[in-house]
Amino acid sequence: MRWALVLIAFVAAQLAMLSIANAEDTALGELRNRLEQKVPSHWQVHVRWRDSVLLASFMPPYREAFDLWYQPESLLQKMIDLCPDRRARIWGMIREDQDIVLEPTVGGKTTNEMRVSCRKLLLAD
Repeated sequence: MRWALVLIAFVAAQLAMLSIANAEDTALGELRNRLEQKVPSHWQVHVRWRDSVLLASFMPPYREAFDLWYQPESLLQKMIDLCPDRRARIWGMIREDQDIVLEPTVGGKTTNEMRVSCRKLLLAD
């Protein structure tokens, strides 16, 4: 009888973890699809989970990225414009303690100063 209870608890825990993983994969796919529709077609987009942050990196072609890097106001505005608005479906797919963060990547380098927290932008409105 005790084995049965342990087995049931184990299976329940595995199903809960699978459910969380599926929700995270769904949110990741939703954000990736949304961003790929918004960025220029020649930009690369890489979306991944890092801790409790859904992190999206953008890689424009090198020359364009280099030019944007030296126009920080323009680059920052492009990142802000890519944040999902408060009505976007993605916000219902992630927990309130999770965030969507966007960052540009130029020549394989990123900088924290150019990272944009979409949740902070929403809270600032």
